[in-house]
Amino acid sequence: MSSTTRLGPAPREIIARDVLRAGVGGRLPTTVHYQEALRVGSGTVQKALKDLRNEGAMSLVARGHQGTYITELDAALLWSAARLSPVHLLLPPNAPPESMRVATAVAERFAPVGAYTTAGHLRGAEPRLRAIEAHRADIALMSAGAARDLLAAGAGHRTLTLGSGTYYAPGSLVVVTRTPGPGRAPEGTELRIGIDLDSDDHQRLTHAEFPQGTGRHVPTDFTSVPRAVLLGEIDAGIWHTVDSLIPLEAAGLTVTPLTRPDAVELARAISAAVLVATQDNIPGVLLSRTTDEGRGLFAAPQTPPQAVFPGDAPLRLRV
Repeated sequence: MSSTTRLGPAPREIIARDVLRAGVGGRLPTTVHYQEALRVGSGTVQKALKDLRNEGAMSLVARGHQGTYITELDAALLWSAARLSPVHLLLPPNAPPESMRVATAVAERFAPVGAYTTAGHLRGAEPRLRAIEAHRADIALMSAGAARDLLAAGAGHRTLTLGSGTYYAPGSLVVVTRTPGPGRAPEGTELRIGIDLDSDDHQRLTHAEFPQGTGRHVPTDFTSVPRAVLLGEIDAGIWHTVDSLIPLEAAGLTVTPLTRPDAVELARAISAAVLVATQDNIPGVLLSRTTDEGRGLFAAPQTPPQAVFPGDAPLRLRV
């Protein structure tokens, strides 16, 4: 291999990514910075800048010793020039309908720049967070409760909190028992309550709905609560409702709402969805950035909202 062979992204790709991160009004690194970081000559950097300007991907203004600032950008052209991978979104398992609505809305926000969005499923908010920190995914979805527990201030994360009910829709957290129910153990035995030790949300909800003395806890994957009840492994458990071809009632199960005030209030408090990315992740930057007067990449579509991302340019979720 020749000593002059360059490895890694081309200068135009790196510059395009920096422009996307900085946004309109942001400052670009100096030509010298790119020369040293990429080990290329000044002419190579200047050509990359000129090509991007000539293509209409960006407009720049030099302000003397203050540096070079971005005055206009075309996100679609920059995304193409940056040669970025599809946006990968990590969702909770079992495809709850709320998560699929969020995934659809995220995909719609990136479609205008020609970016595909892929979705994966990974159990546990903490494993999803570790995946984006390891750059195995771009954005992770979690509940407001999980975000509060896992995201330390100043830890290098970028978050976007959705409206109430976007992670746990009203009434979607229910108690599943065998019919007759609710929450009856076989005569002469202690009530066995399913609890997911890998889910902080499920543990807190279970303790709130079934306080101490109600029964004994049995480790159970929260997504498998109906199955565990049906098989007689547990007598009751809290479940996040998902679409099912066969109604649980037809399988001999009883589904009832949360009843204890503490559990009902907790469900409401953690019901918002939170999108999380690392601080320098470009899809995360674009998703969290507001736009001038609601125009641009994340301008609101002209349809009635089902839920709204807060900010100057709200992202509305559609069923």
